Amino acid sequence: MSRRYPPSAGPGVRRVLERIARLVLTYVVLYAVTWVVIGLTLRGDYSFTEDTGLGSGMFVIVGGPTLLLALLAGPAHTQMDVTTFRAALAFPMVFFAWPLVGAGAPEPLVFQVLCQIAFAAYLMPAPLVPENWTPKPR
Repeated sequence: MSRRYPPSAGPGVRRVLERIARLVLTYVVLYAVTWVVIGLTLRGDYSFTEDTGLGSGMFVIVGGPTLLLALLAGPAHTQMDVTTFRAALAFPMVFFAWPLVGAGAPEPLVFQVLCQIAFAAYLMPAPLVPENWTPKPR
């Protein structure tokens, strides 16, 4: 005996999980590309490998909070349009680049801030959970 559920009005759990996976993958790829660019443009005492290694270590401090904010703010966005939501999310995401203020060169900070703005303003899937989505009843 199987229960029959009425069709959901929204995209369903699978589509929401795909959007979350796209959010994470998009940011990780953008972050990696940013640090490759930083490694290629930064001229200093360190090699390309050391610069990109530093970037992978900085992911915990910069990328982790950015992803956490995107994952927590995404479902909370129900009362504003997408453009306003993206603009409101860009500033806190830029703030997460603060550890790079102490870098010996300006390139890491500038490129990381541009990465954060590009992600918040253009690449983050929004809305993460559409407003009309309701889970299946149990």
